[in-house]
Amino acid sequence: MADEHRTQLTAEIAASPLIAMLTEPGSPAVPAVTEELGKAGIRAVEITLTSPDALDAVRRSVATGATLVGAGTVRDRETARRAVDAGAHYLLTPGVLPEVLDEAAALGVPVVCGAFTTTEVMEAWRLGAALVKLFPARLGGPAYLASLTMAFADIPIVPTGGITADDLADYFAAGAHAAALGRPLVGDALHGGDPAGVRHRAAGLLDQVRAARA
Repeated sequence: MADEHRTQLTAEIAASPLIAMLTEPGSPAVPAVTEELGKAGIRAVEITLTSPDALDAVRRSVATGATLVGAGTVRDRETARRAVDAGAHYLLTPGVLPEVLDEAAALGVPVVCGAFTTTEVMEAWRLGAALVKLFPARLGGPAYLASLTMAFADIPIVPTGGITADDLADYFAAGAHAAALGRPLVGDALHGGDPAGVRHRAAGLLDQVRAARA
């Protein structure tokens, strides 16, 4: 089952190569934003577990059926279990955490595993990550990603952290399998802005990515 879910996640993200990061899970707008992202063609969102009500945001977003919903910033086994109990389709880690990868395998859910150095990228892949999250990507930028993808052409790498709409095309030119973005996709929708605006913004960025990959 774990391999099946891993294949589904990588296929969904390959088809729609942007992951939307919802970093303010306490906002009541999270499910509505998730729905708008799904309508725009975004197939995966990350809800960071950075507040006490984050797991409830995961539950409510999963209930929309709009996208695959991932639980982010998972750092230990217990959090992994609670996230999966809340319905998370996949987990994301900030770094290489063998216990989380091990627990996720037992639970049958894929992991987008954080890494930065070449050793960490190889270790994350060896331990069974579905995708490797280059974090924080802004420290090395597209040039650093290009070096990694040249060395590890078989490993799908997702740059995350500090990516803007202006440099998105450069990351894909450097070999990104996908990219994770927060504010460039979500805007002010989690702060009282119109959730419907997310759909237009996300669709435009997806068009930009497809043009960069053509």
